[in-house]
Amino acid sequence: MKKLSVNLEHCYGIKKLIKDFDFSEFKTFLIYAPNGVMKTSFAKTLKVISAGKETPCDQMDDTVSPVYNFHVDDSTNQIDPKEICVIDPYNEKAFESGDKILTLLADEESRKTYLEIFRELDDLKRSTLSILKKLTGSSNYEVEILDSFSGLEKKNIFEIIQSILPDIKASKESFDFKYNDVFDPTGKVKTFLGENLTLLQKYIEKYEELVSNSQFFGKDTDNTFGTTEANMLNGSLEGDSYFKTGHKLLLKSHGEVGGREVFSKILKEEVDKIFNDSDLKEIFKKIDSKLDANKELKSFKKVIENNKNKYILSRLTDYNKFRQEVWTSFLRQIEPGLESLVELYELKKPELEKIIKNAEASQPQWESAIQEFDNRFLNIPFTIEIKNKADAILNAQAPAVNFKFKGKDVERKKLIENVLSQGERRAFYLLNVIFEIKSRQIQKQKTLFVIDDIADSFDYKNKYAIVEYLNDLSKDGIFYSIILTHNFDLFRTLQSRILPGKYQRSHSFVAENLGDEIRLVEAGSRNVTDPFSSWRLGINTNKKHLIACIPFVRCLIDFKEGKSDGYLLLTHILHYKDEDKFKNVKATADIKIADLQPIFKEVLSGISFEFENMDTTAVVDIVFRLIKEIKTQVNSDSIVLEDKIILAIGIRLKAELYMLSKISNKKSISGSQTGVLFQEYKDEFGKDLTHAEVIKILESVNIMTPENIHLNSFMYEPIIDMGIEELKSLYEKISSVK
Repeated sequence: MKKLSVNLEHCYGIKKLIKDFDFSEFKTFLIYAPNGVMKTSFAKTLKVISAGKETPCDQMDDTVSPVYNFHVDDSTNQIDPKEICVIDPYNEKAFESGDKILTLLADEESRKTYLEIFRELDDLKRSTLSILKKLTGSSNYEVEILDSFSGLEKKNIFEIIQSILPDIKASKESFDFKYNDVFDPTGKVKTFLGENLTLLQKYIEKYEELVSNSQFFGKDTDNTFGTTEANMLNGSLEGDSYFKTGHKLLLKSHGEVGGREVFSKILKEEVDKIFNDSDLKEIFKKIDSKLDANKELKSFKKVIENNKNKYILSRLTDYNKFRQEVWTSFLRQIEPGLESLVELYELKKPELEKIIKNAEASQPQWESAIQEFDNRFLNIPFTIEIKNKADAILNAQAPAVNFKFKGKDVERKKLIENVLSQGERRAFYLLNVIFEIKSRQIQKQKTLFVIDDIADSFDYKNKYAIVEYLNDLSKDGIFYSIILTHNFDLFRTLQSRILPGKYQRSHSFVAENLGDEIRLVEAGSRNVTDPFSSWRLGINTNKKHLIACIPFVRCLIDFKEGKSDGYLLLTHILHYKDEDKFKNVKATADIKIADLQPIFKEVLSGISFEFENMDTTAVVDIVFRLIKEIKTQVNSDSIVLEDKIILAIGIRLKAELYMLSKISNKKSISGSQTGVLFQEYKDEFGKDLTHAEVIKILESVNIMTPENIHLNSFMYEPIIDMGIEELKSLYEKISSVK
């Protein structure tokens, strides 16, 4: 890709933006965008396009048609969504893998796919199996199923269900006891059965003898028709449709039976004969007497005291087999859902296996990414290592990250939610970013990175580490970058460290909001990152530069000498003051250009003014004359700092002059006075509703102008951020106040 032609309209707040990014010589662009101008909207537009699930839009007006063209190399071909990667300042969703889902070492797209599959399978599993809690009385049903069928050596719940599905379909039994009353989690029932095996065997022998000798029940070498089988037969006859259609049962002990009610009565009588046998009852009494040791055995006792459940004692000699049979019976009641679950698992399994296989293959590259992170970033309290862990779905061994905090192992979720500070979480997020970039390097995926304030909120050491990482990124032949920031200090740093020579001009921009469109102005061409060097060259001939430098020179004097005579004179320009006869400082209206000459000459090493009529031209007259010129400019360039500073100075002078004309207490105020005058004005007129609108205007003056006047070479971002139209409007308002 040599060029990217951008044409946006009505995309998340961007009314219009047209710009060509020429990557043919250098592959990185910087954009400084004040808050609310375009940064988030631009990144979101590309993020939506890269996801491919929706289209960009104007969220506030659905009547307009959005345009979102990102054409490559003078063609009408849109950029491939796979070639777009938007890196957010911070993204909590990067940590979604949490407890249940293994932190796979894979690219973002693969992790996202894994998460989607996991959620789809997990949602269906939970909705299908959740009814088991009501059916069985067990809230730990999934663990119980896994444990019951562990001998099958299947990897997970899906494969277990798949394996036993034929048995589930074939099951004809039903149980009305609570699962945990027989198969208690503590294992006390199982232990009891093992300790009383001899007594239990006697019970079973007597039971089988009674069944063999019964005229109703029966047993031969290969077959048994006992109480269990009879109950199953009774259950299958439920509804009486068998008999209503003319069928009958022929019992060797009772002859023909023509109805289920009769059969049920016969069955009850025959079951009672078995369990009321005196010898069997005596043996059961011995078993029963030992079941009061604890609450688990008491619950089991209640189950088998019922005659219809006493037959299960004969099946509990093979505890595990009977537990499996009980589960197949319960699971038969949700058979259709289980079939759907198995089908979905079979469908998704190959894709999951592929993701894990790719993660295994790329493990060395991830280890190098972790090493790179450790080498670049300082004072990070956590360390990361790669270990094989069981995958959350397939239960296969797959590479995953293991976390240590100050040398101790810690769970990912606990580390992120409870241990790390916000700054440390941002550092951890940055590791995810490095993984994403490393993945694209491994795959040799040509990529346009849109980097949205990734270094925001980091300390200076790590902020510079990010800058160096972005610098390295700019040198990769298959990567292209558009770096956006609202941090002007970071913008200047990126400009000086990443963009070489001439590209500091052609590849760095300041975004301007002109109302109907966004314009990207070359930052280097206006000396935005170092305006003072430009002003110094023109300060002796250019009146705009002269006025703009007054606050800066005053700051230098304050740093060098404190509140000296020169400092006080410049203060009398920035605030409307009367003459200070005691300190021999002229009134604001009387200060001429010639009065500035010695001050500027001393501070700025020999500057010699070349202005005409310096002895007669008042500085404040120059301020207001320049403001008239600035006001007439159409679509004026909002990054011309001198225009904003001059407007701010004029606004403050107008406001102070008005307040001084109104307040009763006109005593002299030393130093800065706008805030003091405003308080005096509010105290005197605040309760008068006719002054409400004026007070609102003066509040705006008090808020907006200090940030634009008190500036130095390190911190003038507020001036960049503030739109010049706001200042023009405020000047009109304060000028109209009578």
